[in-house]
Amino acid sequence: MSAQDQIITKGSSRPARLQVDPDTIGDDDKPPQSGTVFNIWFLKWSGGDSSRKNFTKSKFRVNIKKDVGYTKASGQSPICLFFARGCCYLGKKCKYLHRLPTENDYFPPTQDCFGRDKTADYKDDMDGVGSFNRVNRTLYVGGLHSKDNMENVLTKHFQEFGSIEKIRVLYNKGCAFVTYRLEAEAQFAKEAMNAQSLDDDEVLNVKWASEDPNPEAQRQEQQRRENDAMKMVQNLLSDVPKGGSRKRKQVEGQAQEEAKKAKSQHVPKQITQSDSHHTNENSFFSKASLDALKAARMNPSKPSVATKAKKLPIVNYSSDDDD
Repeated sequence: MSAQDQIITKGSSRPARLQVDPDTIGDDDKPPQSGTVFNIWFLKWSGGDSSRKNFTKSKFRVNIKKDVGYTKASGQSPICLFFARGCCYLGKKCKYLHRLPTENDYFPPTQDCFGRDKTADYKDDMDGVGSFNRVNRTLYVGGLHSKDNMENVLTKHFQEFGSIEKIRVLYNKGCAFVTYRLEAEAQFAKEAMNAQSLDDDEVLNVKWASEDPNPEAQRQEQQRRENDAMKMVQNLLSDVPKGGSRKRKQVEGQAQEEAKKAKSQHVPKQITQSDSHHTNENSFFSKASLDALKAARMNPSKPSVATKAKKLPIVNYSSDDDD
């Protein structure tokens, strides 16, 4: 059990605490007006000056060890957005979950872990909820102060919200890229760490990272999604009792349909004439993966194990482009 899972399990036996005393919140507790409309979801003005000029440190910050607890929310409820920002004043009376997202949670592909609707395209500044056309697990972290041990500092502050796969720091540009294992973890960390500080008085600007143009990084991401889909299919097949051939076929069909939906983007691949009869360009699984699935179907008692994705180092972002 991971450290995050232990915190969630321990926190579920106690009520969620008030992160903010409602008596201390004024009726007009807003940042200085710099626009025409105040957005309560993003806590800033729109339609006025650039938000970059008024980027200040948040007065609140979530503390996972202290703030996690049970609320009035059910298991299918979204996570509380204001809990992630450290400013929920409802505590155990909140109708949303006060905990971290886990791999066992299911969130609709068109929504984030907070229940907010995604859009087809990202905003021009890569801020906001995100796009439902791409699974994005990488955050852009700007506003950093150059340090020799910046990777360790980022790991210390960002690993509180999930499992980090890799971190890359661009020292000459004062920014970094943090990749989580789950997209929901990245969604939570984006809200929790935006406008926060690390060890100094810097103010972080956390946004979604653009797609890595490195072909090798795209290949690895495609392989990771394929391995996840393979694991899902084999788990479904292992739950079907022996002799249930009709049910097994239904599960296989359902799993393949879910795998097609899970594929958020297509990585172009050139197929030569010599190997065109081996690979279907519209197929989600590669030939090796299909052979593994056939073996799992023929031997339900001993399902074959999907090839493990190559584990990446935690401090090397896979792109060779510093832009």
